[in-house]
Amino acid sequence: MVDSQSVKDRLVLYIKYLGIGQRKFEMKCGLSNGYVNNIRKSITPEKLQQIALCCYDLNTGWLMTGEGEMLKSKNDPCDKDGSGNEDIEIEHVRLLPLFAHGGSLSDFTVSVKDSDCEKVVSPVKGADFAIQVTGDSMAPEYPSGSVILIKKINESAFIEWGKAYVLDTENGSVVKKVVPSDKEGCIRCVSINPDPSFAPFDVPLCSVFGIYRVLMCMSMK
Repeated sequence: MVDSQSVKDRLVLYIKYLGIGQRKFEMKCGLSNGYVNNIRKSITPEKLQQIALCCYDLNTGWLMTGEGEMLKSKNDPCDKDGSGNEDIEIEHVRLLPLFAHGGSLSDFTVSVKDSDCEKVVSPVKGADFAIQVTGDSMAPEYPSGSVILIKKINESAFIEWGKAYVLDTENGSVVKKVVPSDKEGCIRCVSINPDPSFAPFDVPLCSVFGIYRVLMCMSMK
């Protein structure tokens, strides 16, 4: 069943579950007055972290995607005593700095220290990194300034054609939908934006250092 609710709808539903008003919820989480009503498409990583730290029983994966249950299970491994108040663990991933985008993501893991990276809350498990989208070629699904969560895949084993991936190439990283190419030894990169300036192009697999599946997009606006 497709979840037709928005992130805002789900957050309002959770606030009703708490039995408090929206303003009291905003104060509890350190959010500005009217923040909930002003949510448009999504929630920024920073605000998600504020909410996650204050709402220990909220399943942030459900909040952002609609998948799963609203509340964390009492058997959740992050809630070791079942009370929801102790040993709380929130999954964070490294947000790649812009200067790392021009080179190999694999090299990034070696050459860039944790202290160089901002970390963002990941509402989905298994993400390896987060990167910020630049440019309009993948708008409106992945608007410029948004943050995407990505996971490295074994490209020799399986690529799900037609899905969005980050390709780490010798010419830098690109975010595109990937489809089969008519050229041997290549994959074809397709933009979502239909503007003719974002025409499809082929990338030789020999120039690709790694392929990362886009798990989720979080708006930064």
